[in-house]
Amino acid sequence: MDPTPQLFWSAPRVLLGVGLVAAAASLWVFLRLLRRVLQRLFQRAARPIGLLGAASSLIFSLALGLVASVALGLCVALVGYRAFSARTRVAEIQCIELAPTKLRLYYVGMGPDGRRGPTETYDLEGDEWTVGGEILRFRPALIALGLEAVHAVNRVEGHWRSAADANAHHVTAFDRDGGVGKAWLLLERHGTRGPLAWAVAGVHGQSVSQLPDRRAVYELFVTPSGYVLDKRAN
Repeated sequence: MDPTPQLFWSAPRVLLGVGLVAAAASLWVFLRLLRRVLQRLFQRAARPIGLLGAASSLIFSLALGLVASVALGLCVALVGYRAFSARTRVAEIQCIELAPTKLRLYYVGMGPDGRRGPTETYDLEGDEWTVGGEILRFRPALIALGLEAVHAVNRVEGHWRSAADANAHHVTAFDRDGGVGKAWLLLERHGTRGPLAWAVAGVHGQSVSQLPDRRAVYELFVTPSGYVLDKRAN
């Protein structure tokens, strides 16, 4: 197993520790220097501090502060990158072509713990297949804190690439899990209004489409900005 990903994801903890220790040490050196300078001004120092000693302590304190700033800055950057690049696998999808424009799609949902759900089978008509649902996206500040997009995959349908074909054929579509519920309709209409506006960036429907390929399995992911579809050769 390649240890690089594990080292990358543990880096924020290490940087946070280094940053906090460096910040505490910098503050301690600076306060100690300030105390001795004040004692000298009021002629209460048992051992007066010299100019060279004061300069050395100040430079050391500033250097520690710089280390703390860099470490904590990198920690924030890595945590933000991880939050904005995070994605969760939602489903595995395979679609085969039974005949021209006759498709059969197999959909396997993935639970939050990675457990596979039952295989769902859909017969579609079209050049491509489409899977879609509803997405609630949070604002960047909340994404950086670790909040993930809320979503529901609720539609499977055939897709025609040309408008003429789409107008000439009936659409074959199937609702999943009861289709779009009333709660999603309310969120789409009012999710970015009033007090919700400070937290919710957008609520909308979104879908992904692909050509049938019996030699490939497609993995559906949800990210902070919506659905992503990756092809995995079988």
